[in-house]
Parts: sequence; structure tokens; C-alpha cells
Amino acid sequence: MNMVQVYIKGQEDKELSSFFRYYPVRIKNIGMDAFFDRQVIFDFKDGRNHTEVAKCVAKMLVKKIGRKVRNVVFSCVPASSQERNEARNKNFSELVCRFSGAIDGFSHVKVIGERTAVHGTKVKKEERAKRLKEKNNIEVDANFFKNKIVCIWDDVVTTGTSFCDYTAKLEQVGARVTNGIFLGKTSYKYVQQ
Repeated sequence: MNMVQVYIKGQEDKELSSFFRYYPVRIKNIGMDAFFDRQVIFDFKDGRNHTEVAKCVAKMLVKKIGRKVRNVVFSCVPASSQERNEARNKNFSELVCRFSGAIDGFSHVKVIGERTAVHGTKVKKEERAKRLKEKNNIEVDANFFKNKIVCIWDDVVTTGTSFCDYTAKLEQVGARVTNGIFLGKTSYKYVQQ
């Protein structure tokens, strides 16, 4: 599987990559490969293929980091509420860490309150910007993350704002974020694989 390189302004010191290109539903002129990739992402968001995706992520972590993966904390960008975060990330994070040997950071992050989900099929640009400004309160265990090497996971990266905000939160308490892994990178111009 060819990884897609990800560029996020201000995060040039981190190794960022994605498994797939994600074409939003409104992008119609795409091939079967892109339909397949999109369905993998939708299935992940619905919790239907966490084991398969976790195996791919674990394999990638071990390939990139080797035995030192045992010293790396794997942490998912929190969802918009604690309930959604648990449903989407708890089991997945546990699986990735079981398969790779990484340290599971899930229980050391809490979402306080709720914010409106940023993504949606009919969300206008202005509304998305407004939602991004709504900060949900994320509490991280400073004692746990201090001086730890961290790899961050998120399902889809578009602008990188969620990744940057979460990275800043972790680095504020002394963590060293070195990697970002994404299931999909939003693209608008179809590139056949």
C-alpha cells in the first residue's frame, strides 16, 4: 500500500502520512479505487473495521519505529464528546497498542463537554470555520505525557487544525509529538492509484 504524504503548515518537524486519499461525497468523478478507500473510511467511522485498520497501523508503526515502538505513546485525536471519543477511539487504540507494543494513551485524555462535529456532508465553509473555533475542553494527564514520545492518530485530515490543536496541547505538557498517522487525507482532485 502506497502511503500518502501529508503536509501541515507548522508541523514540518513531524513525519505525517495517510493510508488513503479521501474524496468527499460531493466529488463525483472518481474511480473505483477511490470509492473503495472512501468506504474503508466510512466503515472505520462507523466502527465496522477497527481490527483490520488497527493491524495496518500497528504494522506501519513497527516498520517505522522498530523495537523502540515500546517507548512510544499512541494517542488518538479526541472526538467531539467523551461518549463519541470512547465509541470511536477506545477499542481501536487498545488494538493498535496490543498489535504493535506501543503504549496506549487513550485513558490519559478526557473530553470535557461537547462541541459540534466539524465535518458533515452539507456543512458550508463558514459554518465549518465557526465549529473549528468552538474549542472542546480536552484534559490531558500532564504527568503521563511529560517527556514521552507520541504518535498521534486521526481518521481524516483536511486542514490539519485538529491535529495542530491536539499536538499543541500535548507539547504544552512536555510531550514530544514525532508522528501523525491518518486513515485518509482529504483531496479534491482525483488521482488514480
